Amino acid sequence: MPSAYTSLDLTPATDPAPTDLLVGGRPLLHRLDGADGADTVSPLTSDLPPVLRAERVRRLLDAGDHGLPGGRYVIHSCPDCDDPGCGAVTAVVERDGDDVVWRDFAWWTGPAVDLARDGYPGTGPYRFHGPTHRAVLLRLLDGTLRGTAPVPVGASRG
Repeated sequence: MPSAYTSLDLTPATDPAPTDLLVGGRPLLHRLDGADGADTVSPLTSDLPPVLRAERVRRLLDAGDHGLPGGRYVIHSCPDCDDPGCGAVTAVVERDGDDVVWRDFAWWTGPAVDLARDGYPGTGPYRFHGPTHRAVLLRLLDGTLRGTAPVPVGASRG
């Protein structure tokens, strides 16, 4: 039997705080307090160029190829370079029927993750209702979240 759903939403961008993911009503970064993730930002932040943000959103919507081994996806990254090799909070993002599950959160510097050493115990797994997950992320593509710009006309919405 599937586990209970976790709510997913976005915090609006307010200077100087960027957009962050609200998981279970709490900013995800706050769930990582005291960990290496404290010096990271969501790659979905409003200060990224819309095309770059759109690529990150499409990867989360697809729950397929995330560019990192093992189905891992960058959830929070270095605010200066957006390079996972610099250090990033990652999670396995996968589909389970219509649902989307984020699990095995860990600090990534590549090429692999040791969950015993680099994991965030007690963070996740989170099961999201697929249509709700999609609707929340699509708000970033169409600019309906305050402080975000829409994806340029003609850009793919995957």
